[in-house]
Amino acid sequence: MRKKAISSLIHFDAPLGDIEAELAAVNWDGEPFATLMRKHVAAVLRRFVSGDIDAAAVESWANLVEGREDIQLEPGHEQIILDAIHDLANPVLQGTTEDLAPRLLVKLG
Repeated sequence: MRKKAISSLIHFDAPLGDIEAELAAVNWDGEPFATLMRKHVAAVLRRFVSGDIDAAAVESWANLVEGREDIQLEPGHEQIILDAIHDLANPVLQGTTEDLAPRLLVKLG
């Protein structure tokens, strides 16, 4: 169940409410079950840019990802991913998702 919940979160392949409910049943800490890669974050941003999801969904997704010890980050790109997740989870501090998305997509490659 934990592996499925983490995978759904990384791929954002289910409604956020369902993902959040699955995650509520598992711990935040422990050995990593999956790797969050730049392409995963970029895919979420592209969904936002295309209008498939809204800024609130991006922020909620980033908040669910942020700080989870059971998700490792793509080796060699940890800081870029950490910064992107932090920015997306904190639009009041970092700027709107509309402003952040183009810049982050460039950084994420």
